Amino acid sequence: MEELKLLKDQNFQVFKTLGQGAFGRVFLVHNPQMGLVAAKVIRSYSFDEQEWEAAGKLQTGEPIPFIVNFVAAKKFDEFSVDHIIKQKAVLSGGTIRAISKQLFEGLHLIHSKGLVHRDIKGENIMLHCPFGSNRVVVKIADFGLVKVSGGVQQTMLMSSKGTPLNMAPELVNGDGKADAKVDVWSAGVVVFQLAGHEYPIKANSLQDLSKLMQLKTITRPASIQDDLLWDLLLHLLDFDRKTRFSAEQ
Repeated sequence: MEELKLLKDQNFQVFKTLGQGAFGRVFLVHNPQMGLVAAKVIRSYSFDEQEWEAAGKLQTGEPIPFIVNFVAAKKFDEFSVDHIIKQKAVLSGGTIRAISKQLFEGLHLIHSKGLVHRDIKGENIMLHCPFGSNRVVVKIADFGLVKVSGGVQQTMLMSSKGTPLNMAPELVNGDGKADAKVDVWSAGVVVFQLAGHEYPIKANSLQDLSKLMQLKTITRPASIQDDLLWDLLLHLLDFDRKTRFSAEQ
């Protein structure tokens, strides 16, 4: 396999394949200088200049604590928010707030770099417990669908890529003009899943989802008892992107 030869030539010891992303394969490797890290090898014919530009933007300045590093992502606990969602675990309000706070801090940092992630979902939100600590750090991963914009508030033409049930109404309904708030909607869906154990809007096809989006109604599940949390969710899942909360808010 070419990827393995490439990594070995760069003095990496390869242990196993961790997964495959939009543009390449990810391996668990060890390097004397870096230690145990995850290395992503991008296929030349799948190379995306835009993702590379996004990586460059995220690497400038101080390290970003809530984003999986592009160059050498530390090997996390192979545990994501999606695991919690699928288990329908009952989380305390404090836990949901802690995860949400870090998630939106990470999104704010991404948006401040002029980037839009476009594929925020449980699988792309990793949970890492630093050695010797009792806390969980949230890390945003997988920038395969990232969009580079001129600024956080700039409206841009954006195609409906991403995971349908996590996509903002402006993308589902074919409004090509969108901004960084598509990530806020998607993050709101994740918070809704953590608290309510279901999607805010459920559909079996993109066409059905579009019809339901046009009704502009979200039903409050019985499991969401916290009025403050419900109020937050309504602001995150605002069908009008102009009045929807930003990640900074």
